[in-house]
Amino acid sequence: MRRLIATLAGLTLGLSVVPALAKDYLVTVTKPNKLYVVDASARKVDKECTLDFNLIPGVIAMSPDGTIAYILANRWGDVFGIDLESCETVFSAHQSSGDVRRKTVASLAISKDGKEIYTIRNPVKLLADRYEIMEPEFAVYDATAGLNAEPVKTFPAPRRMTVMATGDNGMVYAAGHEIYQIDPKSGAFTVKIPNKSWDRPTYSGPDVLAFWPIGSQADEFLLLYSAAKFTDASQQELADFVWGYESVDLSTGASEIEDFASFEVIMFSAARNPQNKDELFGVYTQLSKHDVATKELIKRVDLPHTYYVVNVSSDGKEVYVAGTNSDIGVYDSETLERIGEINLPSGGDMAAATLQVIQRGS
Repeated sequence: MRRLIATLAGLTLGLSVVPALAKDYLVTVTKPNKLYVVDASARKVDKECTLDFNLIPGVIAMSPDGTIAYILANRWGDVFGIDLESCETVFSAHQSSGDVRRKTVASLAISKDGKEIYTIRNPVKLLADRYEIMEPEFAVYDATAGLNAEPVKTFPAPRRMTVMATGDNGMVYAAGHEIYQIDPKSGAFTVKIPNKSWDRPTYSGPDVLAFWPIGSQADEFLLLYSAAKFTDASQQELADFVWGYESVDLSTGASEIEDFASFEVIMFSAARNPQNKDELFGVYTQLSKHDVATKELIKRVDLPHTYYVVNVSSDGKEVYVAGTNSDIGVYDSETLERIGEINLPSGGDMAAATLQVIQRGS
């Protein structure tokens, strides 16, 4: 009997130290003031938080441990950190002060250790008869600063900057006229991927829509571009309009730029399968699956309405489409069959909000 009791006690102890299996949750916001954490496999809301600020534009960057959602809100002006367990606001940065108004256009990122928050702020001074345009600035915040945080450092930044992501090497990657690498310690900006200045004589300049900071599932910073491709450098005869991607591997820092398809449909955002980087999924009025290695369209399906943002499950088996309305569509990544739908209970639309995928213990 003692041996049986000891054996059972050992099994119980062994089970207690086995970590809970991680599962995917989706994080997004809807008008007028809701933040949702959705159990992806159960297709149901796990947590609903009521926010006390204007959530527009709803750009979301997650803390590395998936516990805090940082939201760019108050009409591009402020950053809030929401604890997903308690729904409490644990961080806030009100970026305007006095007669200086500062707006951030989707530029929000968190350091890999979760200790720093980065934005690029575009300030103007409000004068009696005009706005005085000031120089943009890269701002660094201490994530433990609490409410009413002020930057611990600011550095000059290029204009027209949008989405950002952080690499394992501590660098910040940001999209603008070029894809920049930023050293948050020194504030040095260097060109990581030439965009406006790319050396591709048979191409027009690229058109890049960069608003949704997704890609963490595949550990990359990825942007779509479209461009006209000509038969030769004289650019007199059009060969094709193409889709391509610019990508930075956030683990290694390696970068690439590559066409992958003819411009047949509009895509607002794209994400690659974290389990197979050759598979790229793009979304707008259709969901498209591309093989970027062979430059082949694998499949394309019509959607019930437009969706702005796409993301992929951690195991690569499901594709999620969101934004625009109050529903998240779930698709099989192999067949592109619609296998589920998650309707957010507020009924408010997500507009251009980010859809992030995080992993938490079950």
